[in-house]
Amino acid sequence: MKHLSGLRKRLGGPIYAVADQCIYSASQLLLSFALARVLSPSDFGVASAFLAVSSFQYILHMAMVHEPLLIKRYYAHRSAAWLSWALVVLFSLLGYAAWQVAAFPGQLHWVGVALIVGYEIFWISRSLLLTGRRYGILCITGVLVSVGYVAILKAEKPATWMEALLLISIIQVPFLFLVLRNAGNVMLPLPAAKAAQGLTVGESMAYGWKASLSQFMSWIMTGGAILLLGSSADSEQGGLLKIYITFLLPMQYVLSALGYYLLPQLAANWNSEGRKKAFRDFIKFVLLGFVIAEGVGVLLGLLGPRLVVLAFGPNYKGMDFSPFFYAPAIFGLTMCLRTGFRAAARPGALLLCSIVGAVVFAILMFAATPPISYIQTIRAMTWGFACMAALMIGWLFYFMRATTTGESA
Repeated sequence: MKHLSGLRKRLGGPIYAVADQCIYSASQLLLSFALARVLSPSDFGVASAFLAVSSFQYILHMAMVHEPLLIKRYYAHRSAAWLSWALVVLFSLLGYAAWQVAAFPGQLHWVGVALIVGYEIFWISRSLLLTGRRYGILCITGVLVSVGYVAILKAEKPATWMEALLLISIIQVPFLFLVLRNAGNVMLPLPAAKAAQGLTVGESMAYGWKASLSQFMSWIMTGGAILLLGSSADSEQGGLLKIYITFLLPMQYVLSALGYYLLPQLAANWNSEGRKKAFRDFIKFVLLGFVIAEGVGVLLGLLGPRLVVLAFGPNYKGMDFSPFFYAPAIFGLTMCLRTGFRAAARPGALLLCSIVGAVVFAILMFAATPPISYIQTIRAMTWGFACMAALMIGWLFYFMRATTTGESA
């Protein structure tokens, strides 16, 4: 009985974390399915471009709020928390405004502002719950937002992409209740222990700028590409690329959940006496992630032509699913490798690897024959992530070998 109890404790955390991410992934899948069915292909492409802006915001949130909070667990004071959250919204709005000026000169679609504020409320609530390991409530909120997406889009039947995005924004607002209710749980308890140090705004920014730049390089190859195609004359290509990336979301969120669950343990042991176990756990995680990603890719390559009609409707029955046989494995590998850089506190090295991948992607996109299709974009994306992964593997091998050599000396 004791053995079973210990096993339950060890596996309970990862199982709940993966369950939450599966539910969250399902909510994003359902959102894409619902939008594709209520909007025309061209409107769906434009809506996908706006949602790509929210994925840029998600990068800022993860780098400036989520990851630092998971590592530190507490803010130094309440103002540090609210200021960090406000800065994510501010930087997201600046990025959105820059895109609006470039893509829609003389126009400002306020629905994008509502989308940014709504999503940030939702993501902050998730970060607070995840830091407190409140997986049950996390799963419930994921189910609620999934039902909300489908119900409100089906009931209201928005005629344009602007109406649809406004409805999505409104759904996120009630999660402000969870933010207000759980914010106190991530504040440094008073009186604080002498060795206790809460997270400050400066530390969030110092960690976040390199981490967000690294993620931004990857976003250029995914959300940025959707933004580019969705803003072009043939906006339908942006919708097709959105569908391709949507099918990768379950794998992405599961690997992300496992990585973030392992991150506090790996970070604590990476440069301590437990480093060898940390290295072994990390290598097992990378191999497991690669196998999962390749398995998902093969299944999608075989079943994709049927799934796309079932999920998104007959407008997309002509999609080419051949890239799924190889691209998801490369993408999943880079996701798992990122965890090692975070654990080793090497955001600068991760940034350099990401820049190399983005440069390879940009070169291939510039060399592509216009008009650029979603298939050309996927191929350029895969080459970019492959070059990035190769450099990451070499660098991580150097980090682990240098650390082990230093220990022996």
